[in-house]
Amino acid sequence: MNRFLFVLGSNWQLSLAEIDNVLKNSQFKGRITDYSANIAIVEFDDLHEDKLYANKLMELQYILGGTQKIAEIHDFIDIQTVQRAFPLQVEQYRQVDIKRKEILKVVDSSLKKVFPSIARESLFFAVSIYPNLYDDNYYSDVLLKHFLPFLNKEIMALLKENGAKKSLYYKYPQENIDAGNLNPIFPHHIIKYGLFNRDRAEIIFGFTEEGCYVARTLTCDDPNFKKRIDEERPFKEFKSAISPKLALILLNFLNLFEQRERKTILDPFVGNGTIVMFALIEDFQVFGTDIDETKVKNTERNVNWLLNELEESVPYMLNERIKKVDINQLSSVFNEERFDGICTEPELGPFFKQKPYYTEVVDLIKTKLNPLFKATFRESFKVLAPKGRISIITPVISTIDGGDVQLNVEEMANFYNFKLIPMLDLNRIVNKSNRKLQFKQGHVRAILDAKKNQIVKRKLYVFEKINESS
Repeated sequence: MNRFLFVLGSNWQLSLAEIDNVLKNSQFKGRITDYSANIAIVEFDDLHEDKLYANKLMELQYILGGTQKIAEIHDFIDIQTVQRAFPLQVEQYRQVDIKRKEILKVVDSSLKKVFPSIARESLFFAVSIYPNLYDDNYYSDVLLKHFLPFLNKEIMALLKENGAKKSLYYKYPQENIDAGNLNPIFPHHIIKYGLFNRDRAEIIFGFTEEGCYVARTLTCDDPNFKKRIDEERPFKEFKSAISPKLALILLNFLNLFEQRERKTILDPFVGNGTIVMFALIEDFQVFGTDIDETKVKNTERNVNWLLNELEESVPYMLNERIKKVDINQLSSVFNEERFDGICTEPELGPFFKQKPYYTEVVDLIKTKLNPLFKATFRESFKVLAPKGRISIITPVISTIDGGDVQLNVEEMANFYNFKLIPMLDLNRIVNKSNRKLQFKQGHVRAILDAKKNQIVKRKLYVFEKINESS
């Protein structure tokens, strides 16, 4: 069975869009066949033909910014069976018993694939349940309080029946189960408990509207690595800095998957260097500019610190690639069509501690942000290679008296000969019946990335340079 389960990040729409883009445009060809707010089911075209497919999945995990884990699917239980085995209210006890036995048959068959050897082994497992939606009562009232204890008890018993010397399971905090707000184990738990070992495993029960996928985790994100780079670099600015995960997602939408070591990337608003640092990690040839000389110096020091941490040699003339440049002068500093891609977050406005007034934001956009973004598109067109892409973040600002206010970025980009690239191809993904999981045409042109009650939200766009001859 050539199907795999991807555990999505907190912004599930952005995670899905990134996965679909990589499956469509990279060497990892495939499609998303099912999804929820927490998981995506992926079928690859020919990954199963590679004996070292697990290593390929590790490569894929490494480049993805919005995927927490990748697991191999071993079986599937339809949603009717699960709901009859574990109803919200038990009325037909005989049917419950029959359906639970059906589930156990599937689980027993899956365990023989999860653990290469069971007899005489001391085994440890952790069950992770990913619901269709976390705010669904069925998750908090049934899956956590009844399905999870059932799985822990029965898997432990099945392993012993199959000859295991010992079987133990990961115990979640009971207070979280009782409160109905339990999160499955995070990637750092998988690493901490050695759940990639032959005798240890994370067993995922991932739900969509169709049913429950049973899978074993094969690879996961390394959050400690990203966190260390983000927090331990010499210069950082937590208030406004882009996250490492978002930087990786932006880089992936440039569609530069082949021979990355030969591709040149520019961040013309380099700040303290997050995008440049992770572009380096992804093997790109990096360039960065900023009008603020202090930020340029900070980025140089951060990059040199990173290379020292990675025990990598400093690329030739790296310090010449990171320099003070006004965005309006970009094309006078760099040669025409110099870069394969541009990945950036321009200034998004001041850091508001409370919501501003509508008129204040309108004035900010008119006097500062509009000229800045227009210059970005104008200069980017000159220095980008033909059909080069720009992955860019724009602000959406919440006001006290006028709702959310944003720039007309698409109009600007079109004026300077860029076309919008939708972030998700609706022809490649089947919409769901639950309204909370549905994509609308307007949602996929750009995707919002924001926390609850955030005043300045990030909106991600991808544009492609239109050849003047076309």
